[in-house]
Amino acid sequence: METLLGFLGGLLIALVPYVWKKYISRPELTIEIIKDGGSSAPKGLSHKNVVNEEGYIDSHTAIRVFELTWRFQIKITNNSELTAFYPELTFNPNGPKFNLMDKLNSLQPIKPTETIVLKAEYRIFEEKTGQERTDIGRQMPEEFEQLGLLLTYQSPQKTIFHTLFAFNEKTNKFIKRKPNVYKNN
Repeated sequence: METLLGFLGGLLIALVPYVWKKYISRPELTIEIIKDGGSSAPKGLSHKNVVNEEGYIDSHTAIRVFELTWRFQIKITNNSELTAFYPELTFNPNGPKFNLMDKLNSLQPIKPTETIVLKAEYRIFEEKTGQERTDIGRQMPEEFEQLGLLLTYQSPQKTIFHTLFAFNEKTNKFIKRKPNVYKNN
């Protein structure tokens, strides 16, 4: 009996490091979205304007079409001592997506304490008067309440892990399973 207990104890001690490395120890990649300027450019008059009796549009109350552009930096940082392999970034399919964005190279590992910066732009058009137009310096697009990113990567032992980033909460959640909403992407 003591021999069996000794054997099982030795086996357990030998398995703990393997299980720890394979299933518990993981790279921790975080996502941060930082506003990096933008612009609000008038593109012309809206078809919604009313022409007065003289055939003119009052310039003080005219509705104009504005192209709003927000620029961002998406910072992905490895906050662990393990290299992350095959990183892939996926947008929440129910939320907005950036119009332009640098591509994350999935064949380039992210080393410990390394930060990768991707540039991104979000662009929309709005029809408002000059006084009502959106102040891109202080306001974010309303649809960003639904902006979410899923970062998928592998540990050196080829175990898959995920970081889920919610823009409205500014949080990173380290998860093992891919959320259902992202499974078809």
